[in-house]
Amino acid sequence: MLPFALTIFTSAFLLFQIQPLITKFILPWFGGGTAVWAVSMLFFQSCLVAGYGYAHLSVRYLGLQRQSQLHVVFLLLALIQIPISPSELHEFDAAQNPTLQILSLLIRTIGVPFFVLSATAPLIQAWASSIQATTNPYRLYALSNVAALAALLSYPFVIEPMFNRQLQAQAWSFTFVVFIALCAYCTFVTATRSKTYSPVPSTSVDKKIRASIVSWLLWLMLPATAVTLLLSVTNQLTRDLVSIPFLWVMPLSVYLLTFIIAFDNERWYRRRLFLPLFAFSLAWILYLLLGEALNVTWTIIVFMFTLFVLCMVCHGELYRLRPPANQLTGYYLMVALGGALGSALVSVLMPIISDRYIELQIAASMATILVVLLLMKHVNVKVSLTAGIPIQLALAIGTTFVVFVFVQSACDEEPDIVHQARNFYGVLTVGRDNAGTSDEFLWLRNGNSYHGAQATTAPAKSLPITYYSPGSGIDMAMSFSAGQRKRRLGMIGLGIGTAISYAGAQDSVKVYEINPDVVEIAQRHFTYLADTTADVKIVLGDARLSLENELPQAFDVFVLDAFSSDAIPIHLLTREAFELYLRHLKPDGIIAVLISSWHFDFQPLLTEMGKTLGLQSVLVTNASNSAQQWGSRWMILTKNDRFMSQQFIQLQKQQMPDNMSDVRLWTDDFSSPFQLLK
Repeated sequence: MLPFALTIFTSAFLLFQIQPLITKFILPWFGGGTAVWAVSMLFFQSCLVAGYGYAHLSVRYLGLQRQSQLHVVFLLLALIQIPISPSELHEFDAAQNPTLQILSLLIRTIGVPFFVLSATAPLIQAWASSIQATTNPYRLYALSNVAALAALLSYPFVIEPMFNRQLQAQAWSFTFVVFIALCAYCTFVTATRSKTYSPVPSTSVDKKIRASIVSWLLWLMLPATAVTLLLSVTNQLTRDLVSIPFLWVMPLSVYLLTFIIAFDNERWYRRRLFLPLFAFSLAWILYLLLGEALNVTWTIIVFMFTLFVLCMVCHGELYRLRPPANQLTGYYLMVALGGALGSALVSVLMPIISDRYIELQIAASMATILVVLLLMKHVNVKVSLTAGIPIQLALAIGTTFVVFVFVQSACDEEPDIVHQARNFYGVLTVGRDNAGTSDEFLWLRNGNSYHGAQATTAPAKSLPITYYSPGSGIDMAMSFSAGQRKRRLGMIGLGIGTAISYAGAQDSVKVYEINPDVVEIAQRHFTYLADTTADVKIVLGDARLSLENELPQAFDVFVLDAFSSDAIPIHLLTREAFELYLRHLKPDGIIAVLISSWHFDFQPLLTEMGKTLGLQSVLVTNASNSAQQWGSRWMILTKNDRFMSQQFIQLQKQQMPDNMSDVRLWTDDFSSPFQLLK
């Protein structure tokens, strides 16, 4: 039994350790957004389906000896992709679908090893049951979930802070070789014992019981709902905070914890406890969607609580529906397929069919309907017909009301919306305020954060407003260099093009923008690009990748304004990123970074960045005094003494808060945004 348990533990640990590791590798190549994790989860869940499908077919159609021989072949094939080295396979093309590029990259990097790891747990459980190494194969499944949870929790707290990414990849590859040795031993034991042990005969009960079509559908839909909830909550957190392994791992750990509890023993899931908590959690979800925003800590706590309860109900009901051991691999196959369907819904289907984020409402509605259907089935069995009809009617009315509320929240339309679109990089909304008046203006919102506005009437139409208005940090940087002829200006993040209004006829502007929809909106709904007399070039793709492939640009001013919703891609604020910016900046050039954020204070980080790289820094704040001049916070970093000696800049520097305690500089290998929480 011990070799089988060790093999399952090691396979599950590797399976879930590689998920945050490989996603962190590829995150910067696709803009650092939340969708990278969602698409990666689609790959992981799809590989689980393939692995469980292979295990199911092997157990059903092959004898133990042939199963073990075939698995050895796959183990050897997996060695072809060891050691893993994703950086050598990267070829990002901004013109191509990023979802397909991520899937292709993951297949080429870890496809076969991940497939083998996915297949190992159900195969080992089936082998252990067949040769009588265990009487309860479901306990081995619980053990695999414990290993998965240990892998996930160890990554952000131990692995990521202590080791760089290359060392992590090497250590994972070495451990995978150890796993192959363990698995090969199990195949040898299974093949040997299969000659002396007769297959465990099915009991008469097993022979009679065959899962109904309804059971198969529930095996599919319950895990699909749970995964949809998982990814919806993860998206909700990361798109407004920051996309980092900790915020990927925490929801996934809660999700796995419910699997561990539910599949350990039926007594842990009690309907009398969890169904009232289920109703309470639905109310909390509605509050989070429709009520006032909570602070970061309470947002995370409430989302983790609701995710735990809803997934516990899904997985508890799933365990109650488990079949006899002779149908185990088919059961796991449907569970894996359900997970893949949930991932596909969030990462592929929803960006196509919806122009907003409504996955959480869909998942909550699905969970409600499934739970009520199971309760109705229970009522049919346990309660008399006379008493059962009123109960079922009450359940149906309650379900209809709950689903109606979620549908209404998903379909709620804002007034004066001009355009709304969703793609891989998020939801973009163009709206109009003060329609029909001389103060009318159009605005652009990414997720929940506004990314600029433009007046629709002259002369205000040509003026920079919002975060870029007179007195802002970018105004200080651009005005200082305005006397220079033929300035070279660099910008990360186009927005609606407001910053370009500071460029003159002799200036050249190079804008790095990863989202093609942003470019289309700036050209169709706003006129800053059309009105400028400067020479403007837009480079589509991730800014760091583009800059790394270019010769030094000698920018006079370099503007960093790349927030997605209220989160900034971390890879644009690391030491390696700023070293790259300096390579493209003139010796006396200026870097201006917009750091306005609801949740994070980036000033201590960028002050420390300046000290480390030999730059002077100043925080320029600008108060909001009208509907079109919004409060802003800009960090300016430069070696230009003349700029820093200006009276206004010196005054701003004197007013900078002294909050530099315990700020660790971000690097490509490690970054902790929680030290910057307001």
